[in-house]
Amino acid sequence: MRTTCPKRPIATTLAHIAAATLIVGAVGCGDDATTSESATDAGTVTNASTPSTSQGPSAGTDNGSGSDSDNSGTGGASDSSTGDATTGATTGASATTGASATTGASATTTENPTTEGTTEPGTTTETTGGVSESDSDTDSDSDTNGNSCNQQCGNDEWSYVWVANSGEHTVTKLNTRTLVEEGRYRARPDNSGSPSRTSVSIDGRAVAVANRFGGVTKIWAREEYCVDKNNDGEIQTSTGKNDVMAFDADECIAWHNPFSDEGVTVQRPVAWTSGVYNEETCEYDNQEIWTMAGKLGQQEGRCGPDGIYIYRMNGDTGEITAQTHIPENELSCMFGANTPGFGAYGAAVDPDNHLWFYVFGQGKIARVDHDTLEHEVFSGGSYGITVDTNGNVWDDVPRRFDYQTKQWSNPIGNIPGNGGSGVAEDLEGRIWSATQGGIGWVDMETMIVGDIVPLPGGTVYRGIGVDIDGYIWAVQIGGTTAYKVDPDTYEYEVYDGLNQPYTYSDMTGGQLNKVICVPQ
Repeated sequence: MRTTCPKRPIATTLAHIAAATLIVGAVGCGDDATTSESATDAGTVTNASTPSTSQGPSAGTDNGSGSDSDNSGTGGASDSSTGDATTGATTGASATTGASATTGASATTTENPTTEGTTEPGTTTETTGGVSESDSDTDSDSDTNGNSCNQQCGNDEWSYVWVANSGEHTVTKLNTRTLVEEGRYRARPDNSGSPSRTSVSIDGRAVAVANRFGGVTKIWAREEYCVDKNNDGEIQTSTGKNDVMAFDADECIAWHNPFSDEGVTVQRPVAWTSGVYNEETCEYDNQEIWTMAGKLGQQEGRCGPDGIYIYRMNGDTGEITAQTHIPENELSCMFGANTPGFGAYGAAVDPDNHLWFYVFGQGKIARVDHDTLEHEVFSGGSYGITVDTNGNVWDDVPRRFDYQTKQWSNPIGNIPGNGGSGVAEDLEGRIWSATQGGIGWVDMETMIVGDIVPLPGGTVYRGIGVDIDGYIWAVQIGGTTAYKVDPDTYEYEVYDGLNQPYTYSDMTGGQLNKVICVPQ
């Protein structure tokens, strides 16, 4: 449910970095974390803390293509993802519809005490291991509706980007304003899982982490929401990248649902809903989490010929509250007839909290109605997926899908693809995705390609996000670095301290804030 609030200007941040190296930016492409640990989850939700989150078209004309590989299992598979769209043509998308909805919890809870062209980036500040300080001016949104709520567009008191360190089976909590890593957490109780997708709640208080090998974990962002499980009067939690605690010992890990009772063998996408805004308490109530999974895989991280399973979870408890299934003959989980697939790949919600997701290797996107769980399947899509302020769906080419007309629109101009990436809307009406050697954007209204921003290293930037202050984030796949890019000057800062990251989703909470909160 959408909320109207004043448009927040981009905060201006001038970082003063301690014990860091000052460097000058220079011009500088599958889901491929490889792990072999086996899962040993029990079939229950481990509820580590109890506070409520709400409290505390294949379309386009392409000049090239990229090959997306996901090596999360032991076998190889790839999806040819279109890259260089050069026309502004609009094409239709075929659709199939269906409703195969069931509801009810299937897990138990246990307590556990606009100019074209290429531009050179500016000066950068590099932070190694998270040693930095910065001054930040952040404007708060004031309520224009006459009630006592100070703001209705989420949270702006703090801001984190949550990066999945897939190879390490951990998640990094990185302060977007100081570039200090304030915590690192295990993604599953068995120290496995291969996490890859993270989603931040609209109030910024928590993150949900999906594991490729199955299971979803919720982690609190701030100690004030964590639970003192051992009653020692203190919150025991990670303080940084070199302080990764045992899963059950970290008191900011709220719960884990292993989905083992569901028999899932792959589980990638995760996306918070906003919940319902309560004008009496100025909080978002009934926040939920969407996740998608596949079954019958012969190895972890893959699925067999059994379609796509969609679940909605209670954000406070982790219990499954609703679920539906799209059959294999409508939306396959496979590569062809015999190769196990990766299934649903990425997800985002629209202004009404309806779910949108892309299925890797199928060239299709799907929509699931929040209330009825009816589904529709459309041709088109390419790796990344997001929904903009207007409710339009985007892939990472980036192309725009209009649900009302069922039409795809292609970018006007050349933005070379990098084999697949995340995609995100900034605070200025631009859609960002990764490109060859950097990142670039398209105007979301005109579809005209804007600037290409080179980043160093000549590597693949898989994770793309926009934080609540409007800065663009690009996370290097399989490396150690994340880049924070100023959307106006294209200057960037670098955090170097990650461990084999693969992060792909609304890792900052910026997409949920943008799609729910309509700027005035």
